[in-house]
Amino acid sequence: MLVRLLLALLPLLLIAADRPAAGAEAVLIRGARVFDGTGAPAVAGDVLIVGDRIAAVGPRLKRPRRARVVDARGLTLLPGLHDLHTHLRASGYGSPDDLGKAWGSHLANGITSANDFSLSGEMLAPIRAIAADGTIPTPRLNLAIRLGVPGGHGTEYGWGSFFTLTATTPRAAHVAMKTALAYRPDVIKVFADGWRYGRSPDLASMNVPTLAAIVADAHAAGLPVITHTVTLAGAKVAAAAGVDALGHGIGDAPVDAELIALMKAKNVAYVPTLVVYEPQQNRTFVPLEWRHLAAPERAAEAARMARPVEAIPELESKRWAIMEANVRALHAAGIRIGVGTDAGIGGVYHGSSAVRETRLLAGLGLTPAEALVAATGGAADILRQRDHGRIAVGQRADLILVGGRPDVSIDDLHDVRRVFVAGREMLLTEVRQRIDSSEATPMPVHAMAGSIDTGARGDGRTDLDTLPVESTEPGTDHSRLDIVRPDRPHDPHLFAVARLGAADRPFAALVLPLTKGAIDVADARGFTGIAFEARGAGRYGVAFDVYGARGAGRAFFEASGERREIRLPFSAFASGDAPLDVTRLRSVAFRLTGEPDGRAWLELAKVRFYR
Repeated sequence: MLVRLLLALLPLLLIAADRPAAGAEAVLIRGARVFDGTGAPAVAGDVLIVGDRIAAVGPRLKRPRRARVVDARGLTLLPGLHDLHTHLRASGYGSPDDLGKAWGSHLANGITSANDFSLSGEMLAPIRAIAADGTIPTPRLNLAIRLGVPGGHGTEYGWGSFFTLTATTPRAAHVAMKTALAYRPDVIKVFADGWRYGRSPDLASMNVPTLAAIVADAHAAGLPVITHTVTLAGAKVAAAAGVDALGHGIGDAPVDAELIALMKAKNVAYVPTLVVYEPQQNRTFVPLEWRHLAAPERAAEAARMARPVEAIPELESKRWAIMEANVRALHAAGIRIGVGTDAGIGGVYHGSSAVRETRLLAGLGLTPAEALVAATGGAADILRQRDHGRIAVGQRADLILVGGRPDVSIDDLHDVRRVFVAGREMLLTEVRQRIDSSEATPMPVHAMAGSIDTGARGDGRTDLDTLPVESTEPGTDHSRLDIVRPDRPHDPHLFAVARLGAADRPFAALVLPLTKGAIDVADARGFTGIAFEARGAGRYGVAFDVYGARGAGRAFFEASGERREIRLPFSAFASGDAPLDVTRLRSVAFRLTGEPDGRAWLELAKVRFYR
């Protein structure tokens, strides 16, 4: 009976196998050299994509009806590359932040998965919404929440305590992780090591119990932990705490048997980010690499190369030699290596730097095939993401086609011809036009209704559903700002009190984002300016953050012990001859100033745009 039933169903099963799922696009990549991301030798074959998954792998696959065929003869098919350490809101060449260009630069270079370490929790939801919309192409984005210690690296740039959460004890770590996990991050970044490379005084570092508490909470949530670790001692702390990977290279001393044993015992990987430490004074580019730089990147490098070659400082040269030797030693000891770059830092360009990092690894004891594993399947394993990183049935279809044989000649990895993210082919011509354009990538726009913060909500957020935050001058001795909403239903307002830092001109700013995380832009056309009620003690500044602009003008007001309404027209924020662009606003900041180690305060109510 069962045999008869199976025979009766066989024609239907054959028809189903010949058709992609309803609504799912099918793509048959025909005749490629397939490097599957495991380190196995490349073999000739076909790969069938249905929807966002790999449906079949093998020689001479049958083409399903209506499937699009990609002729890949003479090309190598690989899993998409990873960059496990980027700062996507920085360009690497000093331009205003432009996420669309950064995302595009990764795609154009075959990077289909990128860890973004330059975010606060409030930024995650709007970035995910952009990625889900698909209008602006993105790689798979692994968005991080950052943790560190007070006075440690990551806290000294004046971005506010909301940007890098801090802890010095396991109890504080659990509290900070509760805040972090509420934003549903994809990865936890911890600034665990405060060495500043001998160029400036060391910053604070994290201890093993605190870091272990962070790791425990992250792993319970299924999330990887990658640290900022740059010293041998710091590496031992991170390895003892059981992090998933040491991020950045150990640059102060050769690795030793104790560290290797700790890393093996805890299965800790190594992501050395060589490209951020590689001396740039005499750096050169292979032709394919140069071709894939964005126009502003080529301009920056051409200007550098036109000048006399600068001497490499002895400290940098010594560190670089130590880092190269440490990659060789850790690989020889069997420690897993992953590709990360610190892209966005000066001269470390998005996308192409991950390919350069893979090339550097291939010259430090890894074969080209092993370096490719570090950028594909090995990197996915570090992220605890087993659904991609390899070419196998059921894997997410993040794939790249490149010219040549990069598993034999690693320079060929720069020759990216086609890129697929979750089965969707990226239009590389359009992507490259975007990254070369001088215009900022258009971001989602929110038309302003008028109210900014009137105290109408009872959850501490603004009328725009944004979180008031602070910013300060940079430095470990920067100012501190506390923001309070007194429980006065009849008189809702914000109260900010600052303890000013040690800089010559310290400041602390109360920032009201006009969109969540100040990622999307706000359009305030139709309004005349900004109005608010203020009470304070002295002179204060107000400034708007404008998307795509290097800076905007600042207006000023006086406040005394009696609250009064203040109106500042947009014309007061002109910067030279340039008027304020009210169609691309992201936040408004109220700046408190005074003497070093002084105090300042400000009370705000009924903040709104007025007509």
